[in-house]
Amino acid sequence: VRWPAESHRKGLTSERYLVLQSNVQNDRFYAELRMACHDLMQWTDPDYYYSGIAVTKNFVASPHIDDRDQSYQYAVSLGNFSNGGQLCVEGFNPVEDEFANCGDLIEGEDVVNVVETQNRIVRADGRHVHWVRGWDGGDRYSLIFYDTSDRRCAEKLPSGVDESWSLHRYT
Repeated sequence: VRWPAESHRKGLTSERYLVLQSNVQNDRFYAELRMACHDLMQWTDPDYYYSGIAVTKNFVASPHIDDRDQSYQYAVSLGNFSNGGQLCVEGFNPVEDEFANCGDLIEGEDVVNVVETQNRIVRADGRHVHWVRGWDGGDRYSLIFYDTSDRRCAEKLPSGVDESWSLHRYT
């Protein structure tokens, strides 16, 4: 991969950080990477619209929110890293409010989801506080598919991670 000279995201640390916007045609530098990412999303969720893909190498960040996101994200990490590197996403366990109308859900207990993304894709919500755990060694590459457009806004995932989707994909 031909990496840009500097990071697209100030305040976040990574050895390399590249953003691929989805509206680019005839990309002479990243065409193969774009096609591989497109194929992955066709397998994962053909109806999901993503406006960009963050491609990173050894990404480390303090807890943050992707406040421009309009929907959940898909995240996968690849590489020979070990003992860590999971995606951590804050959220809450929704509980049904017996006194609310129509069984509305209210915020319950706060949770921190620690999600294994190595060699697997997960649906998580970057509009919740999230970060990547440190790891002991090796290189960690990640692909984050996200949407900052208003094409297909989605409700925030209460728990921060769609565990039912992730479990369904790998059983």
